[in-house]
Amino acid sequence: MNTSMQSHNLKSRPAGNMPRKILLTVLVATAIGAGPAVAGNDMEYADVFGQGPAGPIIAQDGARLVRSDHDLIISVRVPTPEPGTYNYPTGNAWNNDAYPGNPEAFSLWAFVFNDPASCTGGGPGICTHDDARNGTPGAGAFNVAGHLVAGHVLQLNGNVTFASKPFGGAPLTDPLTAEVHLAIAPHGALQPETLPNQIQTPIGDPGYWWIALFPTD
Repeated sequence: MNTSMQSHNLKSRPAGNMPRKILLTVLVATAIGAGPAVAGNDMEYADVFGQGPAGPIIAQDGARLVRSDHDLIISVRVPTPEPGTYNYPTGNAWNNDAYPGNPEAFSLWAFVFNDPASCTGGGPGICTHDDARNGTPGAGAFNVAGHLVAGHVLQLNGNVTFASKPFGGAPLTDPLTAEVHLAIAPHGALQPETLPNQIQTPIGDPGYWWIALFPTD
């Protein structure tokens, strides 16, 4: 993963901010508008906060996760960050420097920890993005979605399956029990000459991201 993704760690929030589950009896795909139809699964909700792990909540229950025995179905819906009002990351091996513009580009990343007990990024058993970057067993990072947006709502939908190729780290193996961290990365103004790379590669570190956490029970 991006070697600039080092200065901040994604750690689990206090218990009061943990996602809650409700049992659905309708088609999950209809509810979140992404992925195949899955009936009767638990949909998990999590607040989206940022920028950075210490940032404020910007969308209560704005992130949704549905687990099946073969994939993770993901949806994130937040108010679109207003250009020029937030921090823009510097460039890296994959992306140019980000700067304000209209429209702006955003990418959605899933950090999946198939075996949370193996995590060491934030200390023994504490998962962070560093686990995916440093090769912790069972930890992987996935580009879930990318979007160009100029409206008031930023919606990003996608899924991670057994066949999904991680950008770094390990593939998905345990969707029902994996710890999952989601991150929205800001790429700044659309740079047409860099598409689709601009929305398919990482930029920044957790201090620049909007984050949602789905720990294991």
